Amino acid sequence: MMNALIVGADRIEPIRQELERHSETLGIQRCLHWSGRHVGDSRRQVPGDTRVIVMICDRLSHQLLNNVRKQAQKLGVPVIYARHSLVEVRDKLQALQSVALH
Repeated sequence: MMNALIVGADRIEPIRQELERHSETLGIQRCLHWSGRHVGDSRRQVPGDTRVIVMICDRLSHQLLNNVRKQAQKLGVPVIYARHSLVEVRDKLQALQSVALH
């Protein structure tokens, strides 16, 4: 089972729905969420079956942002950086989807 990880934001349902729209192309079966509000979030390990990470950057600490970015690089997982904007996430997911198809 492949996961998508959403880091940041409190209300993620629209982002989750957008990921589900692209689930077949990206191979995503479920979405995980880290709010980034808990002290321990900056030390969490990205699951090895993560297929894509969506970082909602407007309220993330630099430590959490850097930790997730480094783990994503090691795992070879694409990261989508966005402000809290569904349109921005949608555009970046479509670009990622077109790359995945080619």
